[in-house]
Amino acid sequence: MVVRKERLAMESSPQVHQRGGQDEASDRQAAPSSAPEALVRGISALWAEHLDGCDVGPDDDFFALGGNSLIGIKIIDRVSQDYGVRLSVRAFYLAQTPARVAELIEQGRTGT
Repeated sequence: MVVRKERLAMESSPQVHQRGGQDEASDRQAAPSSAPEALVRGISALWAEHLDGCDVGPDDDFFALGGNSLIGIKIIDRVSQDYGVRLSVRAFYLAQTPARVAELIEQGRTGT
């Protein structure tokens, strides 16, 4: 297996994606989640567990909280174990917040 040096460097350190000095997430308004509140709280707690116990709200951005690729993979694995839904890495990273990840889980449960 060959891994390019640039890719390794990118994956080895947490990244906060910024545009014009502001987080991209701050430009978006939080949309109301269609996922059950208990599921959103569960996903927030799961993120907190993997992000060294930091306080995680339903609309907090994964990368702004210090998330990185290794933590993301661990969370995706736990979601699969705990909720029986397999999330793609791409879908997880694009979701960015516990509320949106909970929506993906709910969609996976209902098959939509």
